[in-house]
Amino acid sequence: MFGQNILVAQTNSENISFTNAEFRTGYGVSIFGNGLKERYEAGNFSSSGGGLFTLAAFHKFKPINNIIFGIKFKALGAGPSKGDNGQEMFFNYWGSAVSLKYFPFDRDAKKRVYVQGDYFFISQFTQKYRNTLTKTFDHQFAIGNGLAFGLGYDFPIGKGKTMLTIGLEYETNNRTGEVTGIGDKNFKSSNFGIMTGIKF
Repeated sequence: MFGQNILVAQTNSENISFTNAEFRTGYGVSIFGNGLKERYEAGNFSSSGGGLFTLAAFHKFKPINNIIFGIKFKALGAGPSKGDNGQEMFFNYWGSAVSLKYFPFDRDAKKRVYVQGDYFFISQFTQKYRNTLTKTFDHQFAIGNGLAFGLGYDFPIGKGKTMLTIGLEYETNNRTGEVTGIGDKNFKSSNFGIMTGIKF
C-alpha cells in the first residue's frame, strides 16, 4: 500500500504541466566594471541603485520534474548618483532573457526553495551624465548580453495557485557601445538585488 502511494505520487508529478506568470519588484545596486568605473571613480560619485522590475512567464513540461522554463523581462530605473562639481549620473537598463528555475524539494516545481539561472540575450543600458553647474549633458548607450543567478522561496497564498515569491539575484553583463570620439567600447557592469512579488 505504501509503495503504491509513492508510485501514484510520482505518476501525478510526471503528468503535471502548467504555465504561470510572475511579477516582481525590488531594489538593485549597480557595480561598475571596465568602461564604466573609470568615470564613476574619477567623479567620486555616490553609490548607484534603484528600482528593479521583472515580468516573466514559466512553463512546466510533463516529463521534466523539479524544473520550469521561462522567458523574462527585467528593468532597472536608477535614482541620481551625485559626484564632484555638480555632476549627476543616471544608470538604467533593461534586458530580455530565457530563464530556468530548479526546485530541489518540490517535484511539481511550484513552491519552496528554488535556484534560478537567466541568460540575457538582449541587455541594453543607457548611462546619462549631467553637470548642473555648467549645464552640460552627456549620454552613453550600449547593448550586449549577460547572466544572472538567483536564490529564492515561493510561498502559497490561500488555497489557489497564487504564490508569494521572494529572492536574491546577482547579474553580470557585457555590452558594447559607440562613444563619440573613441568609437566602439566595451562596458561591463553587475547588479545585486532583492525582489519580491507574486506568481499566479
